[in-house]
Amino acid sequence: MKKTLIGVTLAALLAGFIGCNSTSQLVSMRGDGVELPDHAPVSKSYSEKTPGVGDQRLITRTFLTQPPLVPHAIEKYVPITYDDNGCLECHITDELRGKKLPKMGASHFSKTVLDEDGNPAVEMSRYQCDTCHVPQVDAKPLVDNVFNGVTKR
Repeated sequence: MKKTLIGVTLAALLAGFIGCNSTSQLVSMRGDGVELPDHAPVSKSYSEKTPGVGDQRLITRTFLTQPPLVPHAIEKYVPITYDDNGCLECHITDELRGKKLPKMGASHFSKTVLDEDGNPAVEMSRYQCDTCHVPQVDAKPLVDNVFNGVTKR
């Protein structure tokens, strides 16, 4: 019993020693050595598209429950506050000035609270639009990715 314990302990130590000494230089996913300082990727600007101007297509979702992505710049609409939510100017309805727009989903409205016009009010837990709905940058992925999303049932 004692010889077996000593043998297993020595084998584990030997395997650990050999394993630590035989490893190659660690390399990060970016291809740089891990001891080198990180370099931030080049800053990319968000879509320069202006809401309501030109031909804007909806961005395809990657998975079934993904919130819709914003296909236009949002700089002039943030910060979103209780008194000033620029998103609601267009997306409270499904059409504005003869153009079809994505309307806020029913889940974003209160079932009990009504606004001044008697319509369901926007639920306060869903008021901060840019928490879930984000603009997109046309950028190359930092690492290779073979993910294929599923957006149809």
